[in-house]
Amino acid sequence: MLTEEQRKMGRRTFLKAMATLPALGAFGFAARQKRVHGRPVQAAMIGSGSEGRVLLEQSPTDLIEYKAVADVRPDSRQAGVDVIKTRWKTEPDVYPDDYKKLLERDDIEAIVIATPLWTHAAMTVDALNAGKHVFCEKTMAWSVDQCKDMVRAARRNNRVLQIGHQRHANRLYASALNMMRQGLIGEVYYIRTLWHRHTDWRREVPSMEDMRKADANFDPKRWGYDDLDQLVNWRHYRKLSGGLMAELGSHQLDVTNWFTGVVPRRILASGGRFWWSGPGDIDDHVYVTCDYPPNELGPSGTTVTFSSISSNAFDHYYEQFEGTKGTIILTGETEAMLWSEDSDKAAAIEVKKSAAGAPVMEASESRVADAAGSQLAAGEAAESGLDRLEPYRRELEDFCSAIKYRTEVTCSGETALTAAIVILKANEAMTTKQVLDLDPKVYQI
Repeated sequence: MLTEEQRKMGRRTFLKAMATLPALGAFGFAARQKRVHGRPVQAAMIGSGSEGRVLLEQSPTDLIEYKAVADVRPDSRQAGVDVIKTRWKTEPDVYPDDYKKLLERDDIEAIVIATPLWTHAAMTVDALNAGKHVFCEKTMAWSVDQCKDMVRAARRNNRVLQIGHQRHANRLYASALNMMRQGLIGEVYYIRTLWHRHTDWRREVPSMEDMRKADANFDPKRWGYDDLDQLVNWRHYRKLSGGLMAELGSHQLDVTNWFTGVVPRRILASGGRFWWSGPGDIDDHVYVTCDYPPNELGPSGTTVTFSSISSNAFDHYYEQFEGTKGTIILTGETEAMLWSEDSDKAAAIEVKKSAAGAPVMEASESRVADAAGSQLAAGEAAESGLDRLEPYRRELEDFCSAIKYRTEVTCSGETALTAAIVILKANEAMTTKQVLDLDPKVYQI
Protein backbone atom coordinates (compact mmCIF):
# COMPACT_ATOMS: atom_id res chain seq x y z
CA MET A 1 0.00 0.00 0.00
CA LEU A 2 1.57 3.29 -1.10
CA THR A 3 1.59 6.31 1.18
CA GLU A 4 0.56 9.67 -0.23
CA GLU A 5 4.19 10.78 -0.02
CA GLN A 6 5.26 7.80 -2.14
CA ARG A 7 2.52 8.52 -4.66
CA LYS A 8 3.67 12.15 -4.93
CA MET A 9 7.23 11.05 -5.50
CA GLY A 10 6.17 8.52 -8.10
CA ARG A 11 4.20 11.16 -10.01
CA ARG A 12 7.10 13.60 -9.91
CA THR A 13 9.55 11.02 -11.15
CA PHE A 14 7.30 10.08 -14.07
CA LEU A 15 6.90 13.74 -15.06
CA LYS A 16 10.62 14.32 -14.76
CA ALA A 17 11.24 11.37 -17.03
CA MET A 18 8.88 12.91 -19.58
CA ALA A 19 10.69 16.26 -19.27
CA THR A 20 14.12 14.66 -19.53
CA LEU A 21 13.13 12.63 -22.53
CA PRO A 22 10.84 15.11 -24.33
CA ALA A 23 10.43 12.95 -27.41
CA LEU A 24 8.58 10.41 -25.32
CA GLY A 25 5.64 12.65 -24.58
CA ALA A 26 4.81 13.08 -28.23
CA PHE A 27 5.32 9.44 -29.11
CA GLY A 28 2.72 8.13 -31.45
CA PHE A 29 0.75 11.32 -31.83
CA ALA A 30 2.68 13.86 -33.83
CA ALA A 31 3.40 11.35 -36.54
CA ARG A 32 -0.10 9.98 -36.63
CA GLN A 33 -2.32 12.98 -36.30
CA LYS A 34 -3.14 15.18 -39.24
CA ARG A 35 -5.53 18.04 -38.87
CA VAL A 36 -8.77 17.52 -40.74
CA HIS A 37 -9.74 20.40 -42.99
CA GLY A 38 -12.86 21.20 -44.94
CA ARG A 39 -16.33 19.81 -44.48
CA PRO A 40 -16.96 17.82 -41.30
CA VAL A 41 -17.46 14.09 -41.66
CA GLN A 42 -21.19 13.42 -42.02
CA ALA A 43 -22.12 10.80 -39.44
CA ALA A 44 -24.88 9.04 -37.56
CA MET A 45 -24.96 7.52 -34.08
CA ILE A 46 -26.42 4.07 -33.40
CA GLY A 47 -26.91 3.68 -29.67
CA SER A 48 -27.09 6.96 -27.74
CA GLY A 49 -27.12 5.52 -24.23
CA SER A 50 -24.59 6.63 -21.64
CA GLU A 51 -21.48 5.52 -23.57
CA GLY A 52 -22.86 6.85 -26.85
CA ARG A 53 -23.45 10.23 -25.27
CA VAL A 54 -19.85 10.32 -24.01
CA LEU A 55 -18.77 9.95 -27.63
CA LEU A 56 -21.25 12.59 -28.79
CA GLU A 57 -20.10 15.01 -26.11
CA GLN A 58 -16.42 14.46 -26.93
CA SER A 59 -16.81 14.56 -30.71
CA PRO A 60 -15.04 17.63 -32.15
CA THR A 61 -17.84 19.71 -33.68
CA ASP A 62 -15.62 21.10 -36.42
CA LEU A 63 -14.57 17.63 -37.61
CA ILE A 64 -17.73 15.52 -37.41
CA GLU A 65 -21.42 16.34 -37.68
CA TYR A 66 -24.20 13.97 -36.63
CA LYS A 67 -27.22 13.98 -38.91
CA ALA A 68 -29.19 11.10 -37.38
CA VAL A 69 -29.63 8.97 -34.26
CA ALA A 70 -30.90 5.39 -34.00
CA ASP A 71 -31.76 3.82 -30.65
CA VAL A 72 -34.58 1.46 -29.68
CA ARG A 73 -34.91 3.10 -26.21
CA PRO A 74 -36.95 6.29 -26.51
CA ASP A 75 -35.29 7.93 -23.49
CA SER A 76 -31.75 7.24 -24.77
CA ARG A 77 -32.75 8.32 -28.27
CA GLN A 78 -34.07 11.64 -27.03
CA ALA A 79 -31.00 12.17 -24.85
CA GLY A 80 -28.79 11.72 -27.91
CA VAL A 81 -30.92 14.16 -29.90
CA ASP A 82 -30.61 16.70 -27.09
CA VAL A 83 -26.80 16.50 -27.09
CA ILE A 84 -26.67 17.04 -30.85
CA LYS A 85 -29.09 19.96 -30.70
CA THR A 86 -27.01 21.56 -27.95
CA ARG A 87 -23.58 21.02 -29.47
CA TRP A 88 -24.25 21.28 -33.23
CA LYS A 89 -27.41 23.44 -33.18
CA THR A 90 -29.07 21.07 -35.62
CA GLU A 91 -32.07 18.74 -35.41
CA PRO A 92 -30.99 15.14 -36.22
CA ASP A 93 -33.32 12.62 -37.82
CA VAL A 94 -34.34 9.73 -35.59
CA TYR A 95 -34.64 6.02 -36.34
CA PRO A 96 -36.49 4.27 -33.50
CA ASP A 97 -36.90 0.76 -34.83
CA ASP A 98 -34.59 -0.05 -37.77
CA TYR A 99 -31.01 1.17 -38.08
CA LYS A 100 -30.81 -0.34 -41.60
CA LYS A 101 -33.01 2.47 -42.93
CA LEU A 102 -30.36 4.89 -41.72
CA LEU A 103 -27.68 3.00 -43.66
CA GLU A 104 -29.59 3.60 -46.93
CA ARG A 105 -28.86 7.35 -46.78
CA ASP A 106 -26.25 8.59 -49.24
CA ASP A 107 -25.53 11.72 -47.22
CA ILE A 108 -24.11 9.77 -44.26
CA GLU A 109 -20.54 8.54 -44.64
CA ALA A 110 -19.70 7.30 -41.13
CA ILE A 111 -21.46 5.40 -38.36
CA VAL A 112 -20.55 5.52 -34.66
CA ILE A 113 -21.84 2.44 -32.81
CA ALA A 114 -22.26 2.29 -29.01
CA THR A 115 -24.81 -0.48 -28.52
CA PRO A 116 -24.79 -3.68 -26.40
CA LEU A 117 -21.94 -6.06 -27.24
CA TRP A 118 -24.05 -8.75 -28.90
CA THR A 119 -25.22 -6.29 -31.59
CA HIS A 120 -21.79 -4.92 -32.60
CA ALA A 121 -20.96 -7.39 -35.35
CA ALA A 122 -24.24 -7.31 -37.27
CA MET A 123 -24.49 -3.52 -37.19
CA THR A 124 -20.84 -3.01 -38.12
CA VAL A 125 -20.88 -5.46 -41.03
CA ASP A 126 -24.17 -4.01 -42.31
CA ALA A 127 -22.73 -0.49 -42.16
CA LEU A 128 -19.47 -1.45 -43.86
CA ASN A 129 -21.36 -3.32 -46.60
CA ALA A 130 -23.44 -0.16 -47.08
CA GLY A 131 -20.21 1.72 -47.77
CA LYS A 132 -19.98 3.51 -44.42
CA HIS A 133 -16.90 3.98 -42.28
CA VAL A 134 -17.39 2.61 -38.75
CA PHE A 135 -16.27 3.54 -35.26
CA CYS A 136 -17.48 0.78 -32.92
CA GLU A 137 -17.13 0.77 -29.16
CA LYS A 138 -15.14 -2.01 -27.49
CA THR A 139 -15.19 -4.93 -26.92
CA MET A 140 -15.18 -5.64 -30.61
CA ALA A 141 -17.84 -8.39 -30.71
CA TRP A 142 -19.41 -11.27 -28.81
CA SER A 143 -17.46 -14.06 -30.59
CA VAL A 144 -14.12 -14.49 -32.34
CA ASP A 145 -15.82 -15.32 -35.64
CA GLN A 146 -17.89 -12.14 -35.42
CA CYS A 147 -14.74 -10.06 -34.87
CA LYS A 148 -13.10 -11.58 -37.92
CA ASP A 149 -16.25 -10.95 -39.99
CA MET A 150 -15.98 -7.26 -39.07
CA VAL A 151 -12.35 -7.04 -40.20
CA ARG A 152 -13.09 -8.90 -43.44
CA ALA A 153 -16.01 -6.57 -44.19
CA ALA A 154 -13.80 -3.51 -43.69
CA ARG A 155 -11.16 -4.92 -46.00
CA ARG A 156 -13.68 -6.05 -48.63
CA ASN A 157 -15.36 -2.67 -48.74
CA ASN A 158 -12.16 -0.63 -48.30
CA ARG A 159 -13.68 1.28 -45.39
CA VAL A 160 -12.22 2.53 -42.11
CA LEU A 161 -12.95 0.37 -39.07
CA GLN A 162 -11.88 1.73 -35.69
CA ILE A 163 -12.61 0.15 -32.30
CA GLY A 164 -12.94 2.32 -29.19
CA HIS A 165 -9.99 1.23 -27.09
CA GLN A 166 -9.26 4.82 -26.09
CA ARG A 167 -6.05 4.09 -24.14
CA HIS A 168 -4.28 3.99 -27.53
CA ALA A 169 -5.04 7.73 -27.72
CA ASN A 170 -3.84 8.46 -24.17
CA ARG A 171 -0.50 10.31 -24.05
CA LEU A 172 0.39 8.94 -20.62
CA TYR A 173 0.22 5.40 -21.96
CA ALA A 174 2.23 6.39 -25.03
CA SER A 175 4.90 7.98 -22.83
CA ALA A 176 5.04 4.99 -20.48
CA LEU A 177 5.43 2.62 -23.40
CA ASN A 178 8.34 4.55 -24.85
CA MET A 179 10.06 4.74 -21.46
CA MET A 180 9.84 0.97 -21.28
CA ARG A 181 11.04 0.51 -24.83
CA GLN A 182 14.09 2.63 -23.98
CA GLY A 183 14.80 0.34 -21.05
CA LEU A 184 14.11 2.80 -18.22
CA ILE A 185 12.60 0.15 -15.92
CA GLY A 186 14.60 -2.76 -17.34
CA GLU A 187 13.12 -6.06 -18.39
CA VAL A 188 9.46 -6.55 -17.56
CA TYR A 189 8.46 -10.07 -16.58
CA TYR A 190 5.31 -9.25 -14.62
CA ILE A 191 2.38 -6.92 -15.30
CA ARG A 192 -0.46 -6.64 -12.81
CA THR A 193 -3.77 -5.21 -13.96
CA LEU A 194 -6.95 -4.91 -11.94
CA TRP A 195 -10.30 -3.17 -11.83
CA HIS A 196 -11.98 -3.40 -8.44
CA ARG A 197 -15.30 -1.79 -7.60
CA HIS A 198 -18.08 -1.93 -5.05
CA THR A 199 -21.20 -2.00 -7.14
CA ASP A 200 -24.13 -4.15 -8.23
CA TRP A 201 -23.53 -2.76 -11.75
CA ARG A 202 -27.26 -2.34 -12.26
CA ARG A 203 -29.05 0.56 -13.93
CA GLU A 204 -32.48 1.70 -12.82
CA VAL A 205 -35.20 0.14 -14.96
CA PRO A 206 -37.86 2.63 -16.07
CA SER A 207 -41.51 1.63 -16.21
CA MET A 208 -42.96 0.22 -19.41
CA GLU A 209 -45.75 2.76 -19.08
CA ASP A 210 -43.29 5.66 -19.23
CA MET A 211 -41.43 4.13 -22.16
CA ARG A 212 -44.66 3.67 -24.12
CA LYS A 213 -45.73 7.21 -23.41
CA ALA A 214 -42.65 8.25 -25.36
CA ASP A 215 -43.00 5.53 -28.01
CA ALA A 216 -46.29 3.65 -28.35
CA ASN A 217 -44.58 0.85 -30.30
CA PHE A 218 -41.85 0.25 -27.75
CA ASP A 219 -41.38 -3.46 -26.99
CA PRO A 220 -37.96 -4.93 -25.98
CA LYS A 221 -38.94 -8.33 -27.39
CA ARG A 222 -38.92 -6.87 -30.91
CA TRP A 223 -35.16 -6.47 -30.63
CA GLY A 224 -34.20 -9.75 -28.96
CA TYR A 225 -34.57 -8.90 -25.27
CA ASP A 226 -36.83 -11.03 -23.04
CA ASP A 227 -37.89 -8.01 -21.01
CA LEU A 228 -37.00 -4.42 -20.16
CA ASP A 229 -34.41 -5.46 -17.55
CA GLN A 230 -32.40 -7.29 -20.23
CA LEU A 231 -32.44 -4.19 -22.42
CA VAL A 232 -31.36 -1.86 -19.60
CA ASN A 233 -29.02 -4.24 -17.73
CA TRP A 234 -27.74 -6.24 -20.69
CA ARG A 235 -24.23 -6.43 -19.16
CA HIS A 236 -25.60 -8.93 -16.60
CA TYR A 237 -26.59 -11.55 -19.20
CA ARG A 238 -24.14 -13.94 -20.87
CA LYS A 239 -26.16 -14.14 -24.08
CA LEU A 240 -25.84 -10.36 -24.51
CA SER A 241 -22.53 -9.50 -22.85
CA GLY A 242 -19.00 -10.63 -22.09
CA GLY A 243 -19.33 -9.52 -18.47
CA LEU A 244 -16.46 -7.99 -16.50
CA MET A 245 -13.87 -9.29 -18.97
CA ALA A 246 -15.48 -7.54 -21.95
CA GLU A 247 -16.46 -4.32 -20.20
CA LEU A 248 -13.35 -3.78 -18.02
CA GLY A 249 -10.66 -6.37 -18.75
CA SER A 250 -10.71 -5.59 -22.46
CA HIS A 251 -9.17 -2.17 -21.81
CA GLN A 252 -6.31 -3.47 -19.72
CA LEU A 253 -5.46 -6.64 -21.63
CA ASP A 254 -5.55 -4.62 -24.83
CA VAL A 255 -2.81 -2.50 -23.23
CA THR A 256 -0.68 -5.54 -22.36
CA ASN A 257 -1.00 -6.83 -25.94
CA TRP A 258 -0.02 -3.38 -27.21
CA PHE A 259 2.94 -2.87 -24.86
CA THR A 260 4.44 -6.34 -25.24
CA GLY A 261 3.80 -6.45 -28.98
CA VAL A 262 2.75 -10.09 -28.73
CA VAL A 263 -0.37 -12.05 -27.75
CA PRO A 264 -0.87 -14.65 -25.00
CA ARG A 265 -0.10 -18.29 -25.65
CA ARG A 266 -1.81 -19.65 -22.51
CA ILE A 267 -4.72 -18.46 -20.34
CA LEU A 268 -5.80 -19.60 -16.87
CA ALA A 269 -8.98 -18.17 -15.36
CA SER A 270 -11.52 -18.59 -12.61
CA GLY A 271 -14.52 -16.64 -11.41
CA GLY A 272 -17.97 -16.82 -9.94
CA ARG A 273 -21.16 -14.99 -9.10
CA PHE A 274 -20.54 -14.69 -5.38
CA TRP A 275 -22.17 -11.44 -4.30
CA TRP A 276 -24.76 -10.28 -6.81
CA SER A 277 -28.28 -11.60 -6.30
CA GLY A 278 -30.32 -9.81 -8.96
CA PRO A 279 -31.35 -11.08 -12.39
CA GLY A 280 -28.56 -12.21 -14.69
CA ASP A 281 -25.86 -14.86 -14.90
CA ILE A 282 -22.47 -13.21 -15.42
CA ASP A 283 -19.71 -13.55 -12.81
CA ASP A 284 -19.14 -10.72 -10.31
CA HIS A 285 -15.53 -11.78 -9.54
CA VAL A 286 -12.97 -12.84 -12.20
CA TYR A 287 -9.27 -13.72 -11.97
CA VAL A 288 -7.13 -14.28 -15.07
CA THR A 289 -3.49 -15.14 -15.72
CA CYS A 290 -2.04 -14.76 -19.24
CA ASP A 291 1.29 -16.26 -20.31
CA TYR A 292 2.93 -14.04 -22.95
CA PRO A 293 5.83 -15.39 -25.04
CA PRO A 294 9.25 -13.64 -25.23
CA ASN A 295 8.72 -10.05 -26.24
CA GLU A 296 10.34 -6.64 -26.47
CA LEU A 297 9.80 -5.90 -22.78
CA GLY A 298 10.33 -9.40 -21.39
CA PRO A 299 13.01 -11.28 -23.38
CA SER A 300 11.98 -14.64 -21.93
CA GLY A 301 8.29 -13.92 -21.61
CA THR A 302 5.90 -11.93 -19.43
CA THR A 303 3.17 -13.01 -17.04
CA VAL A 304 0.09 -10.78 -16.90
CA THR A 305 -2.62 -11.00 -14.26
CA PHE A 306 -6.03 -9.33 -14.31
CA SER A 307 -8.66 -9.31 -11.59
CA SER A 308 -12.00 -7.62 -11.37
CA ILE A 309 -14.12 -7.81 -8.24
CA SER A 310 -17.43 -6.11 -7.50
CA SER A 311 -17.57 -6.32 -3.71
CA ASN A 312 -14.63 -4.07 -2.75
CA ALA A 313 -13.27 -0.88 -4.37
CA PHE A 314 -10.14 -0.54 -2.21
CA ASP A 315 -7.64 -1.00 -5.06
CA HIS A 316 -9.60 1.01 -7.68
CA TYR A 317 -8.07 0.29 -11.12
CA TYR A 318 -4.58 0.43 -12.59
CA GLU A 319 -1.91 -1.24 -14.71
CA GLN A 320 1.39 -1.93 -12.92
CA PHE A 321 4.54 -2.77 -14.89
CA GLU A 322 7.25 -4.32 -12.72
CA GLY A 323 10.69 -4.20 -14.34
CA THR A 324 14.14 -5.26 -13.18
CA LYS A 325 15.13 -1.59 -12.73
CA GLY A 326 11.88 0.07 -11.77
CA THR A 327 8.09 0.13 -11.69
CA ILE A 328 5.51 2.17 -13.58
CA ILE A 329 1.89 2.39 -12.46
CA LEU A 330 -0.83 3.90 -14.64
CA THR A 331 -3.96 4.48 -12.62
CA GLY A 332 -7.34 6.00 -13.29
CA GLU A 333 -6.22 6.75 -16.89
CA THR A 334 -4.92 10.15 -15.71
CA GLU A 335 -2.13 9.41 -13.28
CA ALA A 336 1.30 7.88 -13.88
CA MET A 337 3.94 7.00 -11.30
CA LEU A 338 7.52 5.80 -11.65
CA TRP A 339 9.95 4.40 -9.08
CA SER A 340 13.46 3.05 -9.22
CA GLU A 341 13.97 -0.52 -8.01
CA ASP A 342 17.16 0.57 -6.18
CA SER A 343 15.74 3.43 -4.11
CA ASP A 344 13.15 4.06 -1.45
CA LYS A 345 9.82 4.96 -3.02
CA ALA A 346 9.79 8.22 -1.06
CA ALA A 347 13.16 9.30 -2.50
CA ALA A 348 13.45 11.82 -5.30
CA ILE A 349 14.76 10.27 -8.51
CA GLU A 350 16.69 11.98 -11.28
CA VAL A 351 16.27 10.63 -14.80
CA LYS A 352 19.42 11.09 -16.86
CA LYS A 353 21.02 9.79 -20.00
CA SER A 354 23.85 7.27 -19.61
CA ALA A 355 27.08 7.49 -21.60
CA ALA A 356 25.48 5.13 -24.09
CA GLY A 357 22.46 7.43 -24.40
CA ALA A 358 20.00 5.20 -22.57
CA PRO A 359 17.81 6.73 -19.82
CA VAL A 360 18.72 5.78 -16.25
CA MET A 361 17.29 6.66 -12.84
CA GLU A 362 19.46 7.92 -9.98
CA ALA A 363 18.43 8.76 -6.41
CA SER A 364 18.80 12.42 -5.47
CA GLU A 365 20.51 13.02 -2.11
CA SER A 366 18.94 16.43 -1.75
CA ARG A 367 15.42 14.97 -2.12
CA VAL A 368 14.45 18.40 -3.48
CA ALA A 369 11.88 18.27 -6.22
CA ASP A 370 12.60 20.01 -9.48
CA ALA A 371 10.26 22.49 -11.11
CA ALA A 372 7.89 19.80 -12.28
CA GLY A 373 7.76 18.28 -8.82
CA SER A 374 7.24 21.64 -7.15
CA GLN A 375 4.41 22.39 -9.47
CA LEU A 376 2.79 19.10 -8.56
CA ALA A 377 3.21 19.64 -4.86
CA ALA A 378 1.63 23.06 -5.11
CA GLY A 379 -1.33 21.90 -7.09
CA GLU A 380 -2.04 18.22 -6.68
CA ALA A 381 -5.32 18.42 -8.53
CA ALA A 382 -3.48 19.05 -11.80
CA GLU A 383 -1.26 15.95 -11.49
CA SER A 384 -0.60 14.83 -15.08
CA GLY A 385 -2.75 17.61 -16.47
CA LEU A 386 -4.66 14.99 -18.45
CA ASP A 387 -8.42 15.15 -18.71
CA ARG A 388 -9.74 11.57 -18.58
CA LEU A 389 -12.00 12.31 -21.54
CA GLU A 390 -9.20 13.71 -23.71
CA PRO A 391 -8.40 10.29 -25.27
CA TYR A 392 -12.01 10.02 -26.45
CA ARG A 393 -11.59 13.27 -28.34
CA ARG A 394 -8.26 12.18 -29.77
CA GLU A 395 -9.54 8.82 -31.02
CA LEU A 396 -12.49 10.51 -32.73
CA GLU A 397 -10.15 13.06 -34.30
CA ASP A 398 -8.11 10.17 -35.63
CA PHE A 399 -11.25 8.49 -36.98
CA CYS A 400 -12.11 11.64 -38.96
CA SER A 401 -8.53 11.96 -40.19
CA ALA A 402 -8.51 8.34 -41.35
CA ILE A 403 -11.70 8.89 -43.35
CA LYS A 404 -10.39 12.03 -45.01
CA TYR A 405 -6.72 11.21 -45.48
CA ARG A 406 -6.49 7.44 -44.95
CA THR A 407 -4.18 7.96 -41.98
CA GLU A 408 -3.87 5.25 -39.34
CA VAL A 409 -6.56 4.92 -36.71
CA THR A 410 -5.67 4.64 -33.03
CA CYS A 411 -7.02 1.10 -32.78
CA SER A 412 -7.77 -0.87 -35.94
CA GLY A 413 -10.04 -3.87 -36.24
CA GLU A 414 -6.97 -6.09 -36.51
CA THR A 415 -5.55 -4.73 -33.22
CA ALA A 416 -8.88 -4.94 -31.41
CA LEU A 417 -9.32 -8.52 -32.60
CA THR A 418 -6.31 -9.64 -30.56
CA ALA A 419 -7.73 -8.03 -27.41
CA ALA A 420 -11.15 -9.56 -28.03
CA ILE A 421 -9.64 -13.02 -28.42
CA VAL A 422 -7.93 -12.76 -25.02
CA ILE A 423 -11.20 -11.64 -23.41
CA LEU A 424 -13.38 -14.26 -25.06
CA LYS A 425 -10.91 -17.07 -24.39
CA ALA A 426 -10.58 -16.02 -20.74
CA ASN A 427 -14.36 -16.29 -20.43
CA GLU A 428 -14.17 -19.70 -22.10
CA ALA A 429 -11.45 -20.82 -19.65
CA MET A 430 -13.65 -19.74 -16.73
CA THR A 431 -16.68 -21.56 -18.10
CA THR A 432 -14.88 -24.79 -18.96
CA LYS A 433 -12.49 -24.63 -15.97
CA GLN A 434 -9.71 -25.58 -18.37
CA VAL A 435 -6.27 -24.11 -19.01
CA LEU A 436 -6.35 -22.90 -22.61
CA ASP A 437 -3.27 -23.16 -24.82
CA LEU A 438 -4.01 -20.82 -27.71
CA ASP A 439 -3.23 -22.05 -31.21
CA PRO A 440 -1.55 -19.16 -33.09
CA LYS A 441 -4.05 -19.81 -35.88
CA VAL A 442 -6.82 -18.37 -33.67
CA TYR A 443 -5.30 -14.93 -34.27
CA GLN A 444 -5.27 -15.35 -38.03
CA ILE A 445 -8.02 -13.72 -40.07
